[in-house]
Amino acid sequence: MLQADKIYKSFGPQIVLKDITVQIGPRERIGVVGVNGAGKSTLIKILAGIEEADKGVVNTHNSSVGYLSQESQCRLGVTVGEEMRSAFPGVDDIEARLLKASEAIAAGEGSKSDLADLAKAADDLTRLDAHTIDARIGRVLSGLRFDLDAVDRLTDTYSGGWQMRIAMAKLLLQEPDYLFLDEPTNHLDVEARFWLMYDYIPNYSGSVIIISHEPDFLNAVCEKIWEVEDAQVNFYTGNYDDYTRLRDEAFERAMKEYDAQQREIADWKEFITRWRGNKSKAGMVESRVKQLEKIVMLPKPKARPRTMYLQLPEPPTSPVVPAVIEHMTKKYGDKVIWDDVSLEIERGDKIALVGPNGVGKSTMLRMVAGAEDPTSGKVSVNPKAVVSYFAQHQAEALIHGRTIMEETLWGLDHQQEELARGLLARLLFKNDDVFKKVGVLSGGERSRVALAKFLMRPANFYLLDEPTNHLDPLSRDVLKEALSRFEGTILMASHDEPFIDAVATGVFEVEKGKLNMIKDPVIARIAEE
Repeated sequence: MLQADKIYKSFGPQIVLKDITVQIGPRERIGVVGVNGAGKSTLIKILAGIEEADKGVVNTHNSSVGYLSQESQCRLGVTVGEEMRSAFPGVDDIEARLLKASEAIAAGEGSKSDLADLAKAADDLTRLDAHTIDARIGRVLSGLRFDLDAVDRLTDTYSGGWQMRIAMAKLLLQEPDYLFLDEPTNHLDVEARFWLMYDYIPNYSGSVIIISHEPDFLNAVCEKIWEVEDAQVNFYTGNYDDYTRLRDEAFERAMKEYDAQQREIADWKEFITRWRGNKSKAGMVESRVKQLEKIVMLPKPKARPRTMYLQLPEPPTSPVVPAVIEHMTKKYGDKVIWDDVSLEIERGDKIALVGPNGVGKSTMLRMVAGAEDPTSGKVSVNPKAVVSYFAQHQAEALIHGRTIMEETLWGLDHQQEELARGLLARLLFKNDDVFKKVGVLSGGERSRVALAKFLMRPANFYLLDEPTNHLDPLSRDVLKEALSRFEGTILMASHDEPFIDAVATGVFEVEKGKLNMIKDPVIARIAEE
């Protein structure tokens, strides 16, 4: 049993967690939800022993704990296999003891001590199931969609997203009693996400506590939901759909109780005002006055935030054909990423590239953005196309010493401040929140600042690489609504199916260096006309 009692945590004047008491039993499946910045990551860091609470205690009762952060990175300069084996500390030393004793006995120089060491090392390896290590490594790497030769490749050769997967694989192999995962699906493609949802987590022997903004994922794996809101934790039994239903029902009940009390108070006040000077009603008036003095006022229930209309800067006039890809081939060494691909992107197209990680979607976006060149062929962008590129790790490039408002408006005319304030408010940065330093924000809050900064720059051609990663549902809805009305052109890579369905006019699956059309943007244009 992992227990936390009266946890309190603040950052300066902001109270993040107040008197939080929780407990986690064996084989629990808990989803942690709430808007970005509510304190979800802080809570699980404290429970996992990564961060200390200002007050309160956490007792793991000598259980093992593992934590995967949003920014987890693996060691560099080692092979993936070496990094995976580091999940089993002590195994290499035991195997070395076994080899040393075996060699001494085989050479005829063995002593009773060598025989004892041999037996002890063999027992230790059996206890650790060392004979299954390679199979376990293979299962986890395969589930996370690594190639068969991954164990021999250096971790440095993988992108940041794949290095996140390496860190996740190592943690999964450690199999702690309590496994804390902070937005684990952000860098996973559909196949890897499904493996985690339907294979690994359901069969995991310990407890799993997950921060996620993906309802489908939480529905599949969770049996309890913790909602972090206003420095408190609200507990719900069931999956994400159960949570939203129970939360809405509780809001409706609380609202009815609040309205009933307000009507009763209004009636009493009206009675007191009408009959205050009437001697025959003096007793009744006095009774109402005393009742008003003693009543415990119910707080007005806090309404759920709703998606609001989002005003974006007016995009510059777009050329008819913003970009053309002609017989483009891209290689890294001998590895072919793109093979003789051609695509014409017309004004108003909103094209989504889908497929597993590593097939070249981000590479395509970087080439269109001019950050990389094709090996052969052409990637041409019309000079009149004003390109704005949102990369996967945009939030990491923010300057920590700037305020939210300074970072959002950096390089822009400060006459845009009113527009920026409206955008930031819709992304839940209201009033004085805009003067917080970027460095004190949570990962999800920094993602919202990066999104605001991106959307504030007038452009007619958006390049978006996994734009919904790290965004809470409200922020995703804001972005979805903005891009649905965007009058320019979009080329994006995403695994977020609801987002793609709402925004994309054309969908292409990337497979073996080719583009396979799933949804035709030409038909979409004709339908609009």
